[in-house]
Amino acid sequence: MSPEANSGAGARASDAREAWRRAQAEFGEGHRLLATGDASAAAARLRSAADSGVLPPGREADARYLLAQALGATGDREGVALEWQHVLRLDAAAARPEALLTADEFESVAKDALDELTQAHLDALQSVAILIAERPSPEMVADGIDPRVLGIYHGVPMNRRSVSFGAPYADTIYLFRANLERICSTREALTERIRVVVLHETAHYFGYGERQLREMGLA
Repeated sequence: MSPEANSGAGARASDAREAWRRAQAEFGEGHRLLATGDASAAAARLRSAADSGVLPPGREADARYLLAQALGATGDREGVALEWQHVLRLDAAAARPEALLTADEFESVAKDALDELTQAHLDALQSVAILIAERPSPEMVADGIDPRVLGIYHGVPMNRRSVSFGAPYADTIYLFRANLERICSTREALTERIRVVVLHETAHYFGYGERQLREMGLA
């Protein structure tokens, strides 16, 4: 390679490192500004990082997730919806190649968590569908579901039902496997997190609120 070519390659590498450094700095400053409550300034910094084109998918997803939080704080609901769709796509691209638990193991852990409930609770859950999906669907996210949510209960809690409400009740508990995998580094940590999420969402079905769940260690 000629000296000129070497020089050009070196300059491009230097430019790439500088672009990476700037994007990382913007990410860090945006995170700091968001934590201090300056959502508008945070959004500008996080936008710069997310749109830099130099971040790998996982890091860009983190930047866009924080950007969505900043936009939400400024009241930009359309902006939040757009960034959440980006996060959904980028998280899928950044997923680890091998899961900590196989699909069968994941389902077994969820079933073991249900076994902690009393028989009366299990009987009441007979009409509730418990579904395992990789992530929320794009349609769910468009409807306002956080793309990184670990699990959700969809339905009418038992303590809010009445004979006048009507039946049947369409009750479903979703567990989002890839989102749970994303935040855990070991099989043991993932097993415990699945347990907590299963019991958390089940408790929502029975009408427990977030304060009660925190007191129970399930939040």
